[in-house]
Amino acid sequence: MFAILNIDTGDFYSESPELKKEMKRTGQSWNNASLLPCFARRFDRFKDALSRSQKYSDRTGCVCAVVAVR
Repeated sequence: MFAILNIDTGDFYSESPELKKEMKRTGQSWNNASLLPCFARRFDRFKDALSRSQKYSDRTGCVCAVVAVR
């Protein structure tokens, strides 16, 4: 399994509905990021993670890397 790590901020790319709900509940904006790897979006294939990493890098202007996670 692979995940995307934002090198500049140390956050993992996440699409967690739970985190999104919590941020809405507290009135904060959410940028699809999580400090905890357990909320990271998992990718089965390295190629898919790399493609999403490049899109996320372009959108945020940050450097993103693909990392292996369990």
